[in-house]
Amino acid sequence: MVNKWMLTITAVMLLLSGCGEKTDNQTGNTSNPSTAPASGETVSPSAKPEPFPAVSDPYDREKAIANGDVVNVHGKMYNLDKWKLFLANLDVGVPDQVRITQYTIEGDPIFYELVYDGAEVIKYTYDNSQDAYGSDQGRPSTSCRDVELAEDKDHGGSYYKLTGCDNETGDTFWFQNEQLEEAEQSAQ
Repeated sequence: MVNKWMLTITAVMLLLSGCGEKTDNQTGNTSNPSTAPASGETVSPSAKPEPFPAVSDPYDREKAIANGDVVNVHGKMYNLDKWKLFLANLDVGVPDQVRITQYTIEGDPIFYELVYDGAEVIKYTYDNSQDAYGSDQGRPSTSCRDVELAEDKDHGGSYYKLTGCDNETGDTFWFQNEQLEEAEQSAQ
């Protein structure tokens, strides 16, 4: 009986010692590649996520980049390390959030906000209120279970989509993987 108890305590101690975070990069600032987490490293945001920075009209790419959004301007990507960190944290159960701002051909931003609770829910909010040629849908939200890489049979390649969502709002999320790969290759 005592041996089982000691073995259990030892196993718990080993598990806890392996879960320690690196303390040299606690700011969560990953917009600069030199401050991005190393492969496999995660950064824990505060227990209660900070609200996303407010968007103003106009919300140009410079403001979006400065606010830490993952930005897609016609295939030119900015702050991709934020997306990669979000996916890494999702894989290991660390709460995180990311806002993706994609610009239309006319230059209007469309916002995709994902907030992961660290357990099993990704709250997703879609906002096309600044798209002059779209119909404002009023910032609909849904709760989803995962982000998945899917094959794009119509255009070739792959894209990220939300799965296990409570309603059809999850279908508005679409983030092309090839743009990420091309941006990485051009940065090298």
